[in-house]
Amino acid sequence: MDRISYLPDTILCDILSYLPTKQAVSTSILGRRWRHVWENLQVLDIDDRSFWSSGEASFDSFVNAILALRNADSYPIEKFRLTCEKFEEDAISTWLNAVIGPRLQELDLSLKVNVMFGINLPKAIFTCTSLKSLVLQGDISLYYGPEFPDVYLPSLKNLELNISRVDNKFLSGCPVLENLKLILQGYVYIPTIQMPQTLKSLTFEDYSIVCDEINHRVIDTPSLEYLHVKIVTPVFSELQISVSHFPNMVEAHVDIREEHKLDEHVCWVPMLLQALRETKLLALKPYTTRCLFSAPAFKFPEFHRLLNLELDIPFFNTNFLLNFLHSCHVLEALVIRIWEEVYVRTMDYNGPTPPTMVPSCVTSHLKSFEFREYQNAADEYEFVAYLLQAGLVLKTVTIHLKSGFDRETKYNIVRGLSVIPRGSTIYS
Repeated sequence: MDRISYLPDTILCDILSYLPTKQAVSTSILGRRWRHVWENLQVLDIDDRSFWSSGEASFDSFVNAILALRNADSYPIEKFRLTCEKFEEDAISTWLNAVIGPRLQELDLSLKVNVMFGINLPKAIFTCTSLKSLVLQGDISLYYGPEFPDVYLPSLKNLELNISRVDNKFLSGCPVLENLKLILQGYVYIPTIQMPQTLKSLTFEDYSIVCDEINHRVIDTPSLEYLHVKIVTPVFSELQISVSHFPNMVEAHVDIREEHKLDEHVCWVPMLLQALRETKLLALKPYTTRCLFSAPAFKFPEFHRLLNLELDIPFFNTNFLLNFLHSCHVLEALVIRIWEEVYVRTMDYNGPTPPTMVPSCVTSHLKSFEFREYQNAADEYEFVAYLLQAGLVLKTVTIHLKSGFDRETKYNIVRGLSVIPRGSTIYS
């Protein structure tokens, strides 16, 4: 017995909303009961990849038919996702104008068009008061020059931008934005980008190019809880980062990349680390830690809440690690990875000599230690032995050897590590 067909339209539409729109429409051939159900869908997910064999004209006809035949007056669109590759922007603008309405809550566009600098979206999107989530990827431009339209998105909480051009004015029109994923690529014509203060989660990747100007990124977001930042600065650009204190920080991942002028980051990377002192998880990539190596008279901030620390370091330095551990008072998990690259020169650590006493976190809190790309150098071995002997509550120690060792060498390394005395009696 076909029990599904006896369900009300609202439930059937809810089921169909989890399918790509092309599949949802195809249910109309199941029988008379299903013929018009899809017309009440308020969630559309349209992707041209399933039309590549039949051509662009077939895809255009499909989208036009969907938007023309659906019951738009009684069931306005609430969620719309469009993924397509077009050679002109007129059709896309027409479709978006048909979709934008007072009930639209989520808009997800991934577009590839044959238009220099990307297409401009209909201005109605910038004042869609019901919109809660906006995802823009591909050949889309949010740069309108001096004639930038008014932006007021009072309900927008989630914003993801991975597009060709963006304008700072757009971000300023999102008064309740909580989650921002911003990926900058190519030429960015606004040297200063101000992150909204309401953010709780920020993923920021900057691969932009601004020649002969100052790149200024302002992260003044006191409510921020989750931060993922990756910055790759070009050769001809000066980079400045301004940050506030983040008292609610839970998780922070920092990856700074610039091989040619790395020393120029030194002035603001320690400042960023100071702002992150309340985080519970901190992950630093190798170029970031290298900035800390070269910072003059740098002193680690006090991390009173840090539970998990993940360090990718370009070369091993015991003093650097011990100074870091002395500032992490309740650290429970430590992960170290040696990230060697042939063009990265070894450099001296400019920090102070660490105190002679064992860091308090090692004796009373550290439960897990993981060492990746271990090479069994003398200083690495001594550090592992130091933690094994001083770590009174260590439960788990994991050592990953660097690839390239033959079987006999691996055996000797493991044998040497296994005879180190342990201070903890609770290994799992």
